[in-house]
Amino acid sequence: MTQTLAALPDAQRLYLRAATTVMRHPKGKPKLPALSARVLGVQVDAEHLAAYAELCGFDDVSTLPITFPHVLAGALHLHLLTQRAFPFPLLGLVHVRNQIRQSRPLTPAESLDVEVRIDASREVRQGIEFDMLTEIGVEGECVWQETSTILHRIPGPRGPSSRPAPPPATLTQYKRLRAPADIGRRYASVGRDYNPIHLAPLSAKLFGFKRHIAHGMWSLARCAALLQEELASAPTELSVQFLQPLFLPGSAALKFNPSADGKLEFALLSSRSDKVHLRGGMS
Repeated sequence: MTQTLAALPDAQRLYLRAATTVMRHPKGKPKLPALSARVLGVQVDAEHLAAYAELCGFDDVSTLPITFPHVLAGALHLHLLTQRAFPFPLLGLVHVRNQIRQSRPLTPAESLDVEVRIDASREVRQGIEFDMLTEIGVEGECVWQETSTILHRIPGPRGPSSRPAPPPATLTQYKRLRAPADIGRRYASVGRDYNPIHLAPLSAKLFGFKRHIAHGMWSLARCAALLQEELASAPTELSVQFLQPLFLPGSAALKFNPSADGKLEFALLSSRSDKVHLRGGMS
């Protein structure tokens, strides 16, 4: 049964609650509960949208950037992941893939119905993956959908991992992407994602990182903003696989190639090595 909330929860308070989930140590192969929640009639805050657009590099906010509804629904994601029935500790979950589709761009003035649910799960080499589905509707019509795939790592012996495949040689064009040292803290407030691995070197080291890292969804949004001018119209699909972290401060090369049918393949590569941070497609 879907839980209907009166308003979107406070993401910052939910991250405080998330700290209490570190004691969760599921044994065996836990089954994920069919949790879902929604908020009806959500209004976009103009200041929040403007701050997000400025930080990610979107010039036009007459329609919502394709990645912005993810931020809007973020507190509902946290609401489900901090429920007692959810078996995994929130801190330490890894966002591995994302796919977004929209039938048309949303506008800031529209009243939005936001619904999130935990969907399919599967065993993988590193642990257990599960999908979080987000749908945003206007007057009963689903306009925007997202599948976020998240990994819960399980310690223990496993087979050798394979290095991510290099980006295709067809990606011949590129743009520079810079990630300042404070981008994690700045994005936390507009992206409503206060995970400590993004905020400062010390807090990131507590979770095994040598330094703090950029939010994957900021990196994706920044790529989308840089590439949007390459499309003839507003994007309808955006997919990504998050591969390796972008340490802060850092810089990267966004390599891409437009095709005759208007689709873009892209990859974000380290400026100093052959590391691939993410790769995806946009159309």
